[in-house]
Amino acid sequence: MQSSLTFNIIRGVECIMLAVFFGFMPILFCLVVTVIIASVLFGTKSLGPWALWSFIPAIAFDAALMKKWIKSAYQMSGVTLGILYLFYSIVTLGMFMGLPIGSFTLGIAAGLYAARKMQLAQANEQVRRRYFKKTAVFSAAVMTLMCCLITLWAIAGQMIGYRIDSFTITAPIFFAIVLTGGAIAVMLQYFGTLAAAKMMLRFLSTFRS
Repeated sequence: MQSSLTFNIIRGVECIMLAVFFGFMPILFCLVVTVIIASVLFGTKSLGPWALWSFIPAIAFDAALMKKWIKSAYQMSGVTLGILYLFYSIVTLGMFMGLPIGSFTLGIAAGLYAARKMQLAQANEQVRRRYFKKTAVFSAAVMTLMCCLITLWAIAGQMIGYRIDSFTITAPIFFAIVLTGGAIAVMLQYFGTLAAAKMMLRFLSTFRS
């Protein structure tokens, strides 16, 4: 009885997370498109009202398709999920002011998703291991891309030669920081995603699918 209740709670949390993941896509997409069109046609002074109006079609999309998206979440193609993952990684990179916090969080979520998908598919150990590794490699590749974007952002912002009190960030120091920090971030992403998948699968194995 307690095991069944716990599983139902987990399933409820899972549905909420999927709803948030899929639900924000129409909101962000409609917002970006509306802001671009409104700024071109009417200038940037009246963006506030137009941004609010963009929520109407977004909410309509969510209301019409959310149930279908959640139901088919574990049957979606890898290409579709990859595009969503990349979209959110870029958006959250801007939201966190150039820090790949969102991308790292998405990698952990991808590991949890991979575990649930393999459990539902009742995949054998070899298939699970291959899928987990593929998911971790993809998340690490996206993290690499985010680190490259951060580097370009820093160069465009003239970080090379920037002075902090009496300390100057020279080109060798800048690229040493970038390469070291990037390598650490990519490794943490890979092993973090892999660990999340394995731990989640171990946890889910105590419940029925």
